[in-house]
Amino acid sequence: MIAGLWAMPPTPPSVCAVLLTYDCESFVEEALVGVLDQRCDPLDVLVSDDASRDGTLDVVERLLARYRGPHRVRVFRRSVNSGSKSAHLNALVDQLEGEVIVLFDGDDVSAPQRVRRLVEVFGSDPRVQAVYSAISTMDRDGRKLGPAPVPRPPAGVSPAAWFARADSYAPGGTLALRRDVFERFEPIDEDIHEDVVLPFRASLLGEVRYLPEPLVTVRRHTASFTADPGRYRSVDAFRARMTAGIERAARSAQGRLRDLATIERGAPERAPELAELRAVVDDSLRQAEGTRDLLSPWFWRRWRALLRIVRARAYPDQLAEHTMLALSPALYVCLKRWRAAQRIR
Repeated sequence: MIAGLWAMPPTPPSVCAVLLTYDCESFVEEALVGVLDQRCDPLDVLVSDDASRDGTLDVVERLLARYRGPHRVRVFRRSVNSGSKSAHLNALVDQLEGEVIVLFDGDDVSAPQRVRRLVEVFGSDPRVQAVYSAISTMDRDGRKLGPAPVPRPPAGVSPAAWFARADSYAPGGTLALRRDVFERFEPIDEDIHEDVVLPFRASLLGEVRYLPEPLVTVRRHTASFTADPGRYRSVDAFRARMTAGIERAARSAQGRLRDLATIERGAPERAPELAELRAVVDDSLRQAEGTRDLLSPWFWRRWRALLRIVRARAYPDQLAEHTMLALSPALYVCLKRWRAAQRIR
């Protein structure tokens, strides 16, 4: 009883805030201010520039020259562009300090309470290995566009089963992870987005939590990957993008299988649980492959593909889009091109 009365509260984990930048001269000051204005215990801030071709690093250095706040800031600059955000992160693993790594993107803006809220979740349960949050959006000039949907496990589905799917992800610019998630596995496949890989790895080590608070405002603009209006330029462009996505899903599935093998080598007693997750990986890849014919030039092939998807109960949230795609790829692409233009104007 006395021991309980005198028990000390848990010590909050130390945090490394990692701001990844590349050719974001127009936006990086606002993004960096969002990091430096975090209302929390002093952070280790690592700004890593991926060999920007514009004045991104000049903006960073001018701002840091005036900074007198509590956070410790380090700047790391690659001499050669890594080619992908995943490769950029791979190169930083040895630079990470702290128990929790919070990722920031160079064109987004984080709320000042973001790190504090994330740390509260980690501190409440040592099993938590990753936390991500809701997002709001803005256009290139900072005008608010409103909230955007963030995928998350439905009720009754474990994070591990959800993130085992080859197409599941958590928005990378909202992610915070324990450092162990980076260190227990092989380097991230450079051709697979980190927000596809890291949440699954975290789910294999413990819990993944979602915060329904919009702690990050994501900027929609033509240079951002999430905008990517070029995919809707034509049916052929969309077909190429969709085919590449299916091929990435296959590569992502292979990576998930390797991650499962990594865990099983260290914990053979988890073999039955891991076998169930392998089945989820395989099933999700079959579903992804089943969408390939939705862009066939032949109507009967598109319609058969749609029927297979419906019978398999795959992608229920995308049934309306898949139906439109099967009926008229040209109309579907035209509508998506218009919607993309509205989001980034």
